[in-house]
Amino acid sequence: MRSLFPVLFTAFLLFTGCDSGDVVEQEVAKLQIRLELENLPPLQDGFAYQAFARLGAEIHATDKFNTTENGSFVNAAGQFIQNTLTFDVDVSEASVIFVTIQEKRDSNDEPSGTVVFAGDLSGSVANLTQSHPSAFGVSLNGQTGSFMLMSYVANAQPSDVSGLWFIEGSKAAPRAGLSLPALPEGWHYEGWIEVGGTLISTGAFRDNEGADAARQYSNSDTPLFPGEDFEENAPDGVTFPLNPAGGTVHVTVEPFPDDTVEPYGFFVMTGSVPSSPAAETAYTLSSNLVAPSGTATLF
Repeated sequence: MRSLFPVLFTAFLLFTGCDSGDVVEQEVAKLQIRLELENLPPLQDGFAYQAFARLGAEIHATDKFNTTENGSFVNAAGQFIQNTLTFDVDVSEASVIFVTIQEKRDSNDEPSGTVVFAGDLSGSVANLTQSHPSAFGVSLNGQTGSFMLMSYVANAQPSDVSGLWFIEGSKAAPRAGLSLPALPEGWHYEGWIEVGGTLISTGAFRDNEGADAARQYSNSDTPLFPGEDFEENAPDGVTFPLNPAGGTVHVTVEPFPDDTVEPYGFFVMTGSVPSSPAAETAYTLSSNLVAPSGTATLF
């Protein structure tokens, strides 16, 4: 009787050979993306960035990442990584690349509504901008406005300049001093005054008219416009009522939800307070766009 070993061994080779071929055929093609980004601030409190590609009706994601103060990339553990990330499938036919801010509890595969910038994929490159329809959909370059210094607290003197309001006109008949475009969900504006090296928020807002989200430094009967009277709860190192002389006023764009009480780093307008400011006098806010930008390259 002939041995069955050669037959069984051959069958084993044929079986395992076919199985290996199947595994190779089922491997998913991957594609890397190189992000070259500028002015992308580090995120705090477990927030992170994530890149996405829109491929037809599908959205595909890379791993989350963060940046350092000098622009280096780090992973979720804070370890330095290259500025190259990997998609789980071949996205070379994608239409749009975009980058979001993700909260700790956000899904690894679903983009949040806080899109930092986006770009159409042309060949293998996407120029990332805020004005892309998948991001803000509007340009914030060239925005201007005005602010006035006055106080709405009870019995305030006409010469009191301890409040900052994004208005023009007069205290009795204020008009909107801003004409900023509406932002998509996931973002809001915020006003700031910088005095003696300390940045103090006037509160976040989404509309040029209407009260902003905070009245943390006053209890006054204030107008329905963004701004603040600086009368109580002064930050460390600051004296209230505030003397704004020589200060700098900013309007920024901030993520919502926000990862920190500090400015995100997306500045839209800036204005200067004179060394001897006058109450109820409109001062100019000039365009000073400092915003994240960059390119994404597939390879």
